[in-house]
Amino acid sequence: MLAIKEYIGNFRDLIVYKKALLLRKEIYTMIKTLKSSDRFIKNSLKKASCAVVANIAEGNGNYYYGREYDHLDIAMCKLEKCQSLMDILFIQEKLVAEKYNRFQAHTKEIARMINALMKRNEPYLSSEFKPVSRCSISLDKITSQEDTFDRVKVFRNAIKKMAGRLPKEESSNLFDQLNRAVDSVYNNFTKSNGANSGRRFQKLNYSIGSLSEIRSFLDIVVMENFITKSEYVHLDEEAGEIQLEFVKRCNNLIV
Repeated sequence: MLAIKEYIGNFRDLIVYKKALLLRKEIYTMIKTLKSSDRFIKNSLKKASCAVVANIAEGNGNYYYGREYDHLDIAMCKLEKCQSLMDILFIQEKLVAEKYNRFQAHTKEIARMINALMKRNEPYLSSEFKPVSRCSISLDKITSQEDTFDRVKVFRNAIKKMAGRLPKEESSNLFDQLNRAVDSVYNNFTKSNGANSGRRFQKLNYSIGSLSEIRSFLDIVVMENFITKSEYVHLDEEAGEIQLEFVKRCNNLIV
Protein backbone atom coordinates (compact mmCIF):
# COMPACT_ATOMS: atom_id res chain seq x y z
CA MET A 1 0.00 0.00 0.00
CA LEU A 2 1.09 3.57 -0.65
CA ALA A 3 2.01 5.69 2.35
CA ILE A 4 -0.48 8.51 2.92
CA LYS A 5 0.03 11.78 4.75
CA GLU A 6 -2.12 12.64 7.73
CA TYR A 7 -2.81 16.08 6.28
CA ILE A 8 -2.05 18.25 3.27
CA GLY A 9 0.17 21.27 3.89
CA ASN A 10 -0.05 24.73 2.39
CA PHE A 11 2.53 24.88 -0.39
CA ARG A 12 2.67 28.67 -0.07
CA ASP A 13 4.24 28.23 3.36
CA LEU A 14 7.25 26.49 1.81
CA ILE A 15 10.32 28.72 1.55
CA VAL A 16 11.45 26.76 -1.51
CA TYR A 17 8.17 27.56 -3.25
CA LYS A 18 8.61 31.27 -2.62
CA LYS A 19 12.19 31.16 -3.88
CA ALA A 20 11.14 29.24 -7.00
CA LEU A 21 8.49 31.89 -7.70
CA LEU A 22 11.11 34.64 -7.44
CA LEU A 23 13.53 32.75 -9.67
CA ARG A 24 10.80 32.36 -12.28
CA LYS A 25 10.12 36.11 -12.09
CA GLU A 26 13.81 36.87 -12.62
CA ILE A 27 13.89 34.54 -15.61
CA TYR A 28 10.81 36.13 -17.18
CA THR A 29 12.42 39.56 -16.72
CA MET A 30 15.73 38.41 -18.18
CA ILE A 31 14.30 36.80 -21.32
CA LYS A 32 12.63 40.07 -22.30
CA THR A 33 16.14 41.29 -23.16
CA LEU A 34 16.75 38.41 -25.59
CA LYS A 35 16.24 38.74 -29.32
CA SER A 36 13.32 37.17 -31.19
CA SER A 37 15.80 34.74 -32.77
CA ASP A 38 16.24 33.21 -29.30
CA ARG A 39 12.60 32.17 -29.24
CA PHE A 40 13.35 28.50 -28.52
CA ILE A 41 15.43 29.26 -25.43
CA LYS A 42 12.95 31.88 -24.27
CA ASN A 43 10.01 29.47 -24.49
CA SER A 44 12.01 26.66 -22.92
CA LEU A 45 13.02 28.84 -19.97
CA LYS A 46 9.43 29.96 -19.44
CA LYS A 47 8.11 26.40 -19.44
CA ALA A 48 10.87 25.01 -17.24
CA SER A 49 10.76 27.80 -14.64
CA CYS A 50 6.95 27.56 -14.37
CA ALA A 51 7.21 23.77 -14.09
CA VAL A 52 9.54 24.08 -11.08
CA VAL A 53 6.95 26.20 -9.28
CA ALA A 54 3.97 24.05 -10.28
CA ASN A 55 5.55 20.70 -9.37
CA ILE A 56 6.58 21.91 -5.91
CA ALA A 57 2.98 23.02 -5.35
CA GLU A 58 1.32 19.90 -6.76
CA GLY A 59 3.65 17.59 -4.87
CA ASN A 60 2.95 19.28 -1.56
CA GLY A 61 -0.77 19.54 -2.28
CA ASN A 62 -1.67 15.85 -2.39
CA TYR A 63 -1.97 12.97 0.09
CA TYR A 64 0.62 10.52 -1.26
CA TYR A 65 4.26 10.76 -0.20
CA GLY A 66 5.25 8.95 -3.38
CA ARG A 67 3.52 11.47 -5.63
CA GLU A 68 5.14 14.34 -3.74
CA TYR A 69 8.54 12.69 -4.20
CA ASP A 70 7.89 12.24 -7.93
CA HIS A 71 6.81 15.85 -8.39
CA LEU A 72 9.86 17.08 -6.47
CA ASP A 73 12.00 14.94 -8.76
CA ILE A 74 10.38 16.59 -11.80
CA ALA A 75 10.91 20.02 -10.23
CA MET A 76 14.60 19.19 -9.79
CA CYS A 77 14.88 18.11 -13.44
CA LYS A 78 13.21 21.31 -14.65
CA LEU A 79 15.50 23.36 -12.43
CA GLU A 80 18.51 21.67 -14.00
CA LYS A 81 17.05 22.46 -17.41
CA CYS A 82 16.86 26.13 -16.45
CA GLN A 83 20.51 26.00 -15.40
CA SER A 84 21.60 24.34 -18.66
CA LEU A 85 19.79 26.98 -20.73
CA MET A 86 21.47 29.69 -18.68
CA ASP A 87 24.82 28.01 -19.41
CA ILE A 88 24.06 28.21 -23.13
CA LEU A 89 23.16 31.90 -22.92
CA PHE A 90 26.32 32.64 -20.95
CA ILE A 91 28.55 30.76 -23.39
CA GLN A 92 26.91 32.64 -26.26
CA GLU A 93 27.63 35.89 -24.38
CA LYS A 94 23.94 36.74 -24.19
CA LEU A 95 23.98 36.76 -20.41
CA VAL A 96 26.48 38.83 -18.44
CA ALA A 97 28.57 37.18 -15.74
CA GLU A 98 26.89 39.03 -12.87
CA LYS A 99 23.40 37.83 -13.82
CA TYR A 100 24.64 34.35 -14.67
CA ASN A 101 26.35 33.96 -11.28
CA ARG A 102 23.23 35.20 -9.48
CA PHE A 103 21.01 32.73 -11.33
CA GLN A 104 23.48 29.95 -10.61
CA ALA A 105 23.49 30.75 -6.90
CA HIS A 106 19.68 30.80 -6.79
CA THR A 107 19.27 27.51 -8.65
CA LYS A 108 21.80 25.80 -6.36
CA GLU A 109 19.97 27.05 -3.27
CA ILE A 110 16.61 25.86 -4.59
CA ALA A 111 18.13 22.50 -5.58
CA ARG A 112 19.42 21.99 -2.03
CA MET A 113 15.94 22.72 -0.64
CA ILE A 114 14.20 20.38 -3.07
CA ASN A 115 16.71 17.66 -2.25
CA ALA A 116 16.03 18.12 1.47
CA LEU A 117 12.29 17.70 0.88
CA MET A 118 12.91 14.56 -1.15
CA LYS A 119 15.04 13.08 1.62
CA ARG A 120 12.28 13.90 4.11
CA ASN A 121 9.88 11.78 2.03
CA GLU A 122 12.21 8.84 1.47
CA PRO A 123 11.39 6.95 4.72
CA TYR A 124 7.76 6.76 3.62
CA LEU A 125 8.53 5.23 0.22
CA SER A 126 9.47 1.82 1.60
CA SER A 127 7.00 -1.00 1.00
CA GLU A 128 7.42 -1.88 4.67
CA PHE A 129 5.94 1.44 5.82
CA LYS A 130 2.38 1.05 7.08
CA PRO A 131 0.09 3.90 5.94
CA VAL A 132 -2.48 5.51 8.18
CA SER A 133 -5.88 3.92 7.85
CA ARG A 134 -7.75 7.19 7.89
CA CYS A 135 -6.88 10.86 7.37
CA SER A 136 -6.85 12.75 10.64
CA ILE A 137 -8.64 16.03 9.85
CA SER A 138 -12.10 16.26 11.40
CA LEU A 139 -14.95 15.79 8.96
CA ASP A 140 -17.28 18.70 8.31
CA LYS A 141 -20.52 18.68 6.37
CA ILE A 142 -19.99 17.63 2.76
CA THR A 143 -21.72 19.47 -0.06
CA SER A 144 -23.90 17.32 -2.30
CA GLN A 145 -22.30 15.69 -5.34
CA GLU A 146 -24.55 17.61 -7.72
CA ASP A 147 -23.82 21.01 -6.15
CA THR A 148 -20.08 20.31 -6.08
CA PHE A 149 -20.13 19.16 -9.71
CA ASP A 150 -21.88 22.40 -10.75
CA ARG A 151 -19.32 24.44 -8.83
CA VAL A 152 -16.39 22.61 -10.40
CA LYS A 153 -17.93 23.11 -13.84
CA VAL A 154 -18.31 26.87 -13.30
CA PHE A 155 -14.75 27.08 -11.98
CA ARG A 156 -13.44 25.16 -14.97
CA ASN A 157 -15.14 27.58 -17.36
CA ALA A 158 -13.79 30.59 -15.45
CA ILE A 159 -10.20 29.29 -15.60
CA LYS A 160 -10.49 28.53 -19.32
CA LYS A 161 -11.93 31.99 -19.97
CA MET A 162 -9.09 33.62 -18.03
CA ALA A 163 -6.47 31.49 -19.79
CA GLY A 164 -7.91 32.56 -23.13
CA ARG A 165 -7.01 36.17 -22.33
CA LEU A 166 -3.34 35.44 -21.64
CA PRO A 167 -0.73 36.93 -24.00
CA LYS A 168 -0.13 35.03 -27.23
CA GLU A 169 3.41 34.11 -26.19
CA GLU A 170 1.93 32.04 -23.32
CA SER A 171 -0.13 29.88 -25.70
CA SER A 172 2.25 26.92 -25.38
CA ASN A 173 2.99 27.47 -21.70
CA LEU A 174 0.55 28.90 -19.15
CA PHE A 175 -2.46 28.63 -21.46
CA ASP A 176 -1.84 24.93 -22.09
CA GLN A 177 -0.94 24.18 -18.48
CA LEU A 178 -3.98 25.90 -17.00
CA ASN A 179 -6.34 24.14 -19.40
CA ARG A 180 -4.71 20.77 -18.73
CA ALA A 181 -4.81 21.22 -14.96
CA VAL A 182 -8.43 22.38 -14.76
CA ASP A 183 -9.50 19.55 -17.07
CA SER A 184 -7.73 17.17 -14.68
CA VAL A 185 -9.73 18.56 -11.74
CA TYR A 186 -13.00 18.19 -13.63
CA ASN A 187 -12.33 14.77 -15.16
CA ASN A 188 -10.96 13.16 -12.01
CA PHE A 189 -13.81 14.46 -9.87
CA THR A 190 -16.28 13.14 -12.43
CA LYS A 191 -14.59 9.71 -12.41
CA SER A 192 -14.67 9.61 -8.60
CA ASN A 193 -18.46 9.47 -8.67
CA GLY A 194 -19.66 5.90 -8.21
CA ALA A 195 -16.14 4.47 -7.83
CA ASN A 196 -15.13 2.24 -4.93
CA SER A 197 -13.58 3.96 -1.92
CA GLY A 198 -9.94 3.34 -2.92
CA ARG A 199 -10.39 4.60 -6.47
CA ARG A 200 -12.53 7.51 -5.29
CA PHE A 201 -9.78 8.58 -2.91
CA GLN A 202 -7.21 8.33 -5.71
CA LYS A 203 -9.27 10.43 -8.14
CA LEU A 204 -10.09 13.05 -5.53
CA ASN A 205 -6.41 13.21 -4.61
CA TYR A 206 -5.51 13.86 -8.25
CA SER A 207 -8.04 16.70 -8.29
CA ILE A 208 -6.60 18.15 -5.08
CA GLY A 209 -3.09 18.10 -6.56
CA SER A 210 -4.26 19.72 -9.80
CA LEU A 211 -5.97 22.48 -7.82
CA SER A 212 -2.68 23.19 -6.04
CA GLU A 213 -1.05 23.36 -9.46
CA ILE A 214 -3.71 25.81 -10.69
CA ARG A 215 -3.22 28.01 -7.64
CA SER A 216 0.52 28.15 -8.33
CA PHE A 217 -0.21 29.22 -11.91
CA LEU A 218 -2.52 31.91 -10.53
CA ASP A 219 0.40 33.17 -8.45
CA ILE A 220 2.41 33.40 -11.67
CA VAL A 221 -0.19 35.15 -13.81
CA VAL A 222 -0.91 37.79 -11.19
CA MET A 223 2.85 38.40 -10.70
CA GLU A 224 3.08 39.05 -14.45
CA ASN A 225 0.03 41.35 -14.29
CA PHE A 226 -1.82 39.10 -16.75
CA ILE A 227 -4.91 39.31 -14.50
CA THR A 228 -6.12 41.82 -11.94
CA LYS A 229 -5.63 41.26 -8.22
CA SER A 230 -9.39 41.09 -7.70
CA GLU A 231 -9.75 38.34 -10.32
CA TYR A 232 -6.81 36.53 -8.75
CA VAL A 233 -8.40 36.66 -5.30
CA HIS A 234 -11.73 35.41 -6.63
CA LEU A 235 -10.28 32.49 -8.59
CA ASP A 236 -7.82 31.53 -5.86
CA GLU A 237 -10.50 31.55 -3.16
CA GLU A 238 -12.78 29.44 -5.33
CA ALA A 239 -9.97 26.96 -6.00
CA GLY A 240 -9.22 26.81 -2.28
CA GLU A 241 -12.84 26.17 -1.32
CA ILE A 242 -13.26 23.41 -3.92
CA GLN A 243 -9.98 21.89 -2.73
CA LEU A 244 -11.23 21.92 0.86
CA GLU A 245 -14.42 20.19 -0.25
CA PHE A 246 -12.37 17.43 -1.87
CA VAL A 247 -10.22 17.11 1.25
CA LYS A 248 -13.38 16.63 3.33
CA ARG A 249 -14.47 13.86 0.99
CA CYS A 250 -11.07 12.16 1.27
CA ASN A 251 -11.28 12.38 5.05
CA ASN A 252 -14.55 10.46 4.94
CA LEU A 253 -12.97 7.51 3.15
CA ILE A 254 -11.15 4.51 4.59
CA VAL A 255 -7.92 4.23 2.58
